[in-house]
Amino acid sequence: MALGKETEMGLKELFKANAEDYLTLTFLADKLEALGRKEEARLLREKARVEYGHAMGIFEKLLQNADVTKLLGEFVKEEDQEHVAEYDNVAMKAKEEGHLDVEKMLCSYAEQEKDIAESTAKVLAMLSDFAREEDMEHISEYNDVAMKAKEEGHADIEAMLCAYAEQEKQIAETAKKVAKAL
Repeated sequence: MALGKETEMGLKELFKANAEDYLTLTFLADKLEALGRKEEARLLREKARVEYGHAMGIFEKLLQNADVTKLLGEFVKEEDQEHVAEYDNVAMKAKEEGHLDVEKMLCSYAEQEKDIAESTAKVLAMLSDFAREEDMEHISEYNDVAMKAKEEGHADIEAMLCAYAEQEKQIAETAKKVAKAL
């Protein structure tokens, strides 16, 4: 059964949130490790792996229940237009504020983002030939999407997201513990 529009959009937002959380926790763990805070780094890496698992689980559900071509098309559009524009906007603000090093870095990244969009568009063209805050708000999103999935007859997605919501609570608790330790 195809996903309903609300479930699909909710899953996409949750995927992005989990991917962002994974990277943030991983980057923080790297910094803590560099500062010699190995235990705190280890704790954050464990939670980062949970976030990664959530992102992968959600991504798999999206792939199972959505047109891969459509997903890639949306990615290409976002990468090519919105993402590059964001880089350019921040680069110009950095330049205005005298941060030429930041401007140069972001302009370089914007060019790379364009290349990513172009490469993805090429993959999309090939595929179309053969295939058509760790806070309560974050947990609430999980529960909202889980309920929509349940209403639409996707008990497997509901169960997955409810389990993830519990893990998100644990991630939030660990983040609080690490913050206190610092």
